[in-house]
Amino acid sequence: MAVREVLAFVSAALLPATGAGMVAAAPIPSVITLHGTIKCPATMHVVAIEAVDRNRANVLQVSRNHRTAWVFPGAFHRHNGAFSIPHVPVGHTYDLILLTRHGRWEGVNMRYERPVLPGPPAKPGDIRQIVRFIEKIPRFTNYNRPLWIAADHNHATVVVEQLRTQSFVTGHRGSIIFRVAVWYFQRYHAAWSKVSNMGKVMARWRGNPEKIPNPWQFLPLLGGIRVHTNGQYHKVNIALPPPSPHHGLDGPLPH
Repeated sequence: MAVREVLAFVSAALLPATGAGMVAAAPIPSVITLHGTIKCPATMHVVAIEAVDRNRANVLQVSRNHRTAWVFPGAFHRHNGAFSIPHVPVGHTYDLILLTRHGRWEGVNMRYERPVLPGPPAKPGDIRQIVRFIEKIPRFTNYNRPLWIAADHNHATVVVEQLRTQSFVTGHRGSIIFRVAVWYFQRYHAAWSKVSNMGKVMARWRGNPEKIPNPWQFLPLLGGIRVHTNGQYHKVNIALPPPSPHHGLDGPLPH
């Protein structure tokens, strides 16, 4: 068969199948609607739900609940906990944010910053080194602690809560700074080191501590929703746990 005939055959095979006896290929979606359920306490007054792409959204606007790109509002039905979030672009990863009258629950993506081969299980010494690094290294913030750690013996994803409750030069009297970020760690020989320039800030808030959303919780169960280019994703179907100071702000601020 001549080269020209082969090229013609290949080109014809790539055309949409619309002839007799052939089935048209399903269109590839560009946006989808996220569905799921979040069971909440009856006393919890949910006012809104949204999905955020943290790689693209403005973290300051998201933290203040201001309208910004790459945040997609949805509908939440209090009677059964079902939610739907339309117009969500495929090919991205999202965290859910659940807003109440007084507080907020935010999803966290605990995947490592790049694909890695799973290593041996983390040892107690690994976790101690990571926690010590976070709590003891001097920083502008006076309160630093991990909320969540996903680790093996070589790599770790850590959600870090940071607070500046002491006065600072550019702050008004009594102002605080609240920050939550995802940090990545890698083990080199016998020591752990934070991966430089690869962290991701999820929340940043500055101002009067009486106005900060409280509780402000961060949960892996609400995060890391990877929407594939074919529109497939794993639905969130959870019962929301009660707020805890181990998962973010809940009650009096730490000092």
